[in-house]
Amino acid sequence: MDDELEAVAREQAELVALLDRRTALRATLERLAADGDVTWVAEPVPGDDEHGEYLVLGQVHGDRTGLLRGLRVPRGLGLTGKVHDTASPLWVDDYLRATGITHTFDGHIEAEGVRRLLAVPVRRAGRVLGVLAVGARVDGAFGDRAVERARAVADEAALAVAVAEQARLAREVAVHEERSRVAAALHDSVGALLFAIGSGVAGLAETAGGDPELVARLDRLQRQASEASTALRDSLRTLRASPSALALAVTLQADCTAFTDRTGVPAELVVLDEDPPRLPPAGTEVLVAAFREALLNVEKHARAGAVVVTAGHHPRGDRIVVAVTDDGRGLPADHAPGIGLTHTADAAARLGGSVRVASPPEGGATWRIELPC
Repeated sequence: MDDELEAVAREQAELVALLDRRTALRATLERLAADGDVTWVAEPVPGDDEHGEYLVLGQVHGDRTGLLRGLRVPRGLGLTGKVHDTASPLWVDDYLRATGITHTFDGHIEAEGVRRLLAVPVRRAGRVLGVLAVGARVDGAFGDRAVERARAVADEAALAVAVAEQARLAREVAVHEERSRVAAALHDSVGALLFAIGSGVAGLAETAGGDPELVARLDRLQRQASEASTALRDSLRTLRASPSALALAVTLQADCTAFTDRTGVPAELVVLDEDPPRLPPAGTEVLVAAFREALLNVEKHARAGAVVVTAGHHPRGDRIVVAVTDDGRGLPADHAPGIGLTHTADAAARLGGSVRVASPPEGGATWRIELPC
């Protein structure tokens, strides 16, 4: 029994590590340390207009001085910055004498006693998410095996980051859904009560007659009820609001939930990127209207048992793609677009986007919209 409990606890710990970005990256650095003494992960951070994007060494393992922790590395500088720019592994077996890199951080490297350094990009879906580096304090050379191991660890790190970010996004979407539910409940209960109080006080004021003291007290109560209603509206607006980066994901998730509630057919949203897609207001309006039309068509015609919705950036990075895939009976051979599909396709085209529907021979259908960011 104790062995079973230990196994369950171990699996739970592994799952928690997988769903937490920092924990996953820390475990990655510990694995990478097998080929050296000090390891770090550098992740890009947006800069101001003057300096642009730079990298930050957010996690460091095995250092001695603390100089590397939180170090900012402008793009292209040092080995780490160069790997981020080239998106290719690079290494030097004598850092302080190496050519082909800037020596901006020689003081940090020398203080740590690092003689040689290997760095590899962390890539996912064509995007560089960061840089992993391993430094050794003894003379020698990084061979092919060390480079391949570092690449493998970087691939694991990319997957871990993607899983952790999906978990984070799911949690944040769930929080915003719960806040919206609380806001609706407050509106229906407290809002209705305040309205009733205000109306009741107004009615009493009309029958107060010539008693000036009573009229003044009723006026004061009416003002307080009005102020409370205004404060409630402001609070509800705050509860319902979501950050711009989450707004589209929250909306799509809400529509998926509503679809499942109406039809009993599970609809799952998968956001494919570390950062949720963002669109200007006009694009968001077109996308959401088209997405709802697509779900309505699935509800009316597909006879589906499940629906999967994916949202993410196009591989080129300048367009957003949302797809609705169902496992229903597919499109008939003589399918012609209806008024709804034609209207949404025209609206997307006016913004430089497109809408397409495809159905493979084995059944099911995929509706897909692309819009420029």
